[in-house]
Amino acid sequence: MIAELLLYGVPITVIVVTLWVGFLGWKFYVQEVLHERGDDNA
Repeated sequence: MIAELLLYGVPITVIVVTLWVGFLGWKFYVQEVLHERGDDNA
């Protein structure tokens, strides 16, 4: 049971963390791009 937990838990954890980090990075990127694009004074 421990082996199965590691076998399925580790890949799922890696995938979830990767998606979460990617989502945060994409959200930050979009906010920065929209901010730069909307700022005409700079």
